[in-house]
Amino acid sequence: MHLAEMDLLANTGQSFLHKSGVTSKLIFTILMLSAIISANKPGILIFLIAVLLVMFVLAKVPMLKVLHLALYPAFFSLLFALIKFQDSVFAGLTVILKAVGAALTMILLISTTPYVDIFACLSVVLPRILVDIFFFTYRAVFILLEKAENLFKSIKLRGGYSPLALLYNFRNVSQMIGALIIHSFEMGDRMHKIFSLRGFNGYIHVEVEWFQFNSNDIIIVGLGIFILIGTVMPWNPW
Repeated sequence: MHLAEMDLLANTGQSFLHKSGVTSKLIFTILMLSAIISANKPGILIFLIAVLLVMFVLAKVPMLKVLHLALYPAFFSLLFALIKFQDSVFAGLTVILKAVGAALTMILLISTTPYVDIFACLSVVLPRILVDIFFFTYRAVFILLEKAENLFKSIKLRGGYSPLALLYNFRNVSQMIGALIIHSFEMGDRMHKIFSLRGFNGYIHVEVEWFQFNSNDIIIVGLGIFILIGTVMPWNPW
């Protein structure tokens, strides 16, 4: 349920990042990702990750809820890192740090910005039908996650899960997934009927104040520009 926790943090936070505009945070995310991609030294990447960790602290986002999420990309990047380790230790470490830095950048965005604002901002550049799909899918994910959690608890309470019976567990989990797929089709049809009754005419209209920058937005965008310039310039001190 990490997705639900991130959504709760984004909607209930009161820090300066939560109060900043979605446009400035998206610009900062793009600049930060560009800096991470451009960086080719572990020292630079460690500095960028340190900046992100400081921003997590300033945003009052619980570190225990976000830091372990960065371990997933670190783990999956190990295969590429092992290949790079043949060249040098620093090359392999760079691959892992890039994965962690990119993950922390996106986690900072989704933990401080409601998904409605993000999708509404993306509607400026993305097709309307694609943005609507994002809206509907995001809502359905929470419902399906809760349904899966309840089904798994029912399986365990009825003795359908045992750590030592792998084939038995696989059969029961497969049946659970099948039930979720059927439920998702039924839920999609029901959601379509509900939205049609409420006047859905092909797109969801969401109003977002795009270009009303305040002092927080200027600081965030300025920090992103400074970090990117400092990363790509050959004379950078990091």
